[in-house]
Amino acid sequence: ASAWNPAPGQGELISGYVFIEADQAKNGSGELFDLDLYNKQMVQSYGIVGITPKLAFLGTFDWQETQIAQPGLSIAYSEASSITAGLQYQTSLKSGHATAISVSYVHGIDLPDALITVENRRSSLEVRGLWGESKMWRDRNIFAELQLAARMRFEGDYDSFHTQFTLGAELTDRLSLLGKGRFSDIGPGELDRITGSAQSRWEAEAAGVFRIRENDFIELSYTNVVTGRNTVLENEWKVGLWTKF
Repeated sequence: ASAWNPAPGQGELISGYVFIEADQAKNGSGELFDLDLYNKQMVQSYGIVGITPKLAFLGTFDWQETQIAQPGLSIAYSEASSITAGLQYQTSLKSGHATAISVSYVHGIDLPDALITVENRRSSLEVRGLWGESKMWRDRNIFAELQLAARMRFEGDYDSFHTQFTLGAELTDRLSLLGKGRFSDIGPGELDRITGSAQSRWEAEAAGVFRIRENDFIELSYTNVVTGRNTVLENEWKVGLWTKF
């Protein structure tokens, strides 16, 4: 997602493969405990297309293959895990600055570490605010972006809150580097049909994006869950393809 909406008829598609593994997690008191088995593979896609100069349609689709094993818990599945569809409105746009707001329908697993089983997917409404700044320094683009998102279940209950801050810079005509920090706070859910506790997690990501053609890019990234409560300390490797049209 970006604070800059594409022009009408133009857009962007991002697809990626993600491999995630972990051998430790933290409980509600912040204490570490070991996991016998935790790995996850994901195929992700994100798309946005401009409808009018201010309005764009966006959507995502995720597929997960997950295995989790520890004393008293065994989860394994391979199927669609999340889908979203919504509209993004450009609230302001000028040279080097943009803000936007999006409203989306979300159906899927909200817990990022997939401790909720697929059969307990739930629907929610997400409202997201986006702010972006872009500056030129020594003929290279430097940019920053902040996103804040809140999800509410259709029954009226709190679902989750997410925030992400991104810093990026063009190093060459073809290569850009990005650093991201994320925080998630997630309400209680279902853990293998047993009520689970609320979760929170802090993540750090480093990514490189390489232009292979005028409108095509390859992304390589690594993400680490640094800390949290009732959360798995995941290590995530991703390769992605960005296409603008």
